[in-house]
Amino acid sequence: MTIYGSLPMRPALLIGLTLLVTLAALPARAELRTVLCECDSPPLVEFAPGSYKPTGGLIKDMSELIARQMGVKASYVVLSRKRIDLALTRGEVDLLCFANPAWTSLADKLHWTEEIVPQVERVMMDKTRATRTNNVNDLKGMRIGLIHGFHYPAIDPLILTGDIKPVYEKDHESNFKLLERDAVDGLISADLQIAHYLRNPPASGRPFGMSNYVVSSTPTHCAVPKASPIKVERVMQAVQQLKAQGAFDKLLNQYRVAQPAR
Repeated sequence: MTIYGSLPMRPALLIGLTLLVTLAALPARAELRTVLCECDSPPLVEFAPGSYKPTGGLIKDMSELIARQMGVKASYVVLSRKRIDLALTRGEVDLLCFANPAWTSLADKLHWTEEIVPQVERVMMDKTRATRTNNVNDLKGMRIGLIHGFHYPAIDPLILTGDIKPVYEKDHESNFKLLERDAVDGLISADLQIAHYLRNPPASGRPFGMSNYVVSSTPTHCAVPKASPIKVERVMQAVQQLKAQGAFDKLLNQYRVAQPAR
């Protein structure tokens, strides 16, 4: 029976439409989008030369462990520090790692995992001076390399009194270069990053060291934006399972080396 006003459907067209409907009904490939900061440097994040394509690093490895435990694909969104907050608010990313609620004004907009690994900040400087730097007062009169947007409560009082002159850069790599040029007397960075630098010193061979003074020791977590479509329970469960297996500690130990200057 033919209905007036309609045309008979050709077999090829029918097959094509059926295929389109079938493909549309298939679920999109699950992935966990981890946000990385352009300002991060090895060993936290390693980028391909001349680009922001992540090739390795602690944060990348950590997020891959979580994604694998969840049974999904790991992908990465690399942004400037200023744009990360917006991406988190809009749910344009699913995971932020090596973070702490005190480091962001968006803490209440994120679901936080249990502690994963600690971040220990120390001062890198001339090796001889590093051996004599045991507390914050030993930094008086110095130019200290810091990162725009980062918080340094341990030295803020000395910055306010003018006893420490802060020199701000966009990332840790830029601060290392300032130190090599004697544009600063020291810089504050995670001990993992300092250890990585000391294992791969510049050609000049100038001796640098890591201070005995611990500027800060802070637990770090991963966080899932409340605006993200990812099921936060799956992330939490994956983190708990990986911690129970000792996977994060094993990963961290692969990146730990250089000791404070002696």
